[in-house]
Amino acid sequence: MGLHFKGEKVKKKSKSKSKSSDAGGSGPTTRDDPDAHLEGWVQAPSPALLLGPSYLTLPATAVTPAVCVATNPTTAKVYPFALPTASSSTPALAAAAAGPTASTSQATPSHLAHLDAEELEALVDASDPALAAMQDENPEPTDVHHVWVCARIPDTNDKVTFRSGMGKFLASDELGRVSAEREARGMQEEWTLEAVEGEAPRSGRMVIKSAYGKYLSVDVVAGGKVELRADEDKEGDTERWKIMMQGEFVVKAKKQYNERNGIKTKPDAGYTVVTDLAGAEVDAISKYHHHARGADAVGTADDARALKKARKDGKLAEAMLDRRMKLKSDRYC
Repeated sequence: MGLHFKGEKVKKKSKSKSKSSDAGGSGPTTRDDPDAHLEGWVQAPSPALLLGPSYLTLPATAVTPAVCVATNPTTAKVYPFALPTASSSTPALAAAAAGPTASTSQATPSHLAHLDAEELEALVDASDPALAAMQDENPEPTDVHHVWVCARIPDTNDKVTFRSGMGKFLASDELGRVSAEREARGMQEEWTLEAVEGEAPRSGRMVIKSAYGKYLSVDVVAGGKVELRADEDKEGDTERWKIMMQGEFVVKAKKQYNERNGIKTKPDAGYTVVTDLAGAEVDAISKYHHHARGADAVGTADDARALKKARKDGKLAEAMLDRRMKLKSDRYC
């Protein structure tokens, strides 16, 4: 699976029938999924389905320009990269790249004043008018250092980590300082995704909260400098991110979501939520312990309540595994 950028030619994949379909197998194929054809950058369907290469952007607001979360490969600093828009002026950007000593330095937009020469050069390279018009509607990354690889925290539907191209995890400390300095995941490297109320489905709009319950946001501080922080208590326009992901990861994300939440697939009917917890556990026992007795699956009201709570928390698979181990140990005691 490769990372695709705007302007690159996409190689067409040759179509081939899966062995399971030729042999009359019962397993679902990618052709059964309506998202199997997705390629390139698409809007993230939901917080629970974000996976793989991700592009974290914030559309322009009344106080901030359109930006994306980027990392500087030289200094490893995490900063809001100002995206080119239809109103961007190429001469002004070129003047900004020339440095503050240039005679035309006053043409530099105030929200670009904090960028160094390397960052401004990258912005100038991405300031093509045709690209700028598309960035306003459906942003796509133009630099690998603007891309973050999203991985799910096991047994959760809303918690993720973001890793930069240099292998460092996006993190926030208790004061709201955002960084990407560590190669190992800890509490500060975990983020919670939540959908934005009132937004259309599959719009990619969501909020990102740190492990301390603070919103990732962009703010304009003294001198017109744009800053990335994670210390906001309330949700507003500057906290509502638009996240893009690679389309080819949508099907994989659905499969992982199904495994986390006890959703089983049927080739003819598509994706079906298993509402009968007893039936789901019998299926799991039959699959993993062929000699176990399905009648011992959900025995008491407390058992049923425990499984319902695990399903709500996104830990149904783990809970059923624990119960299978208990059933097996009880049988041979």
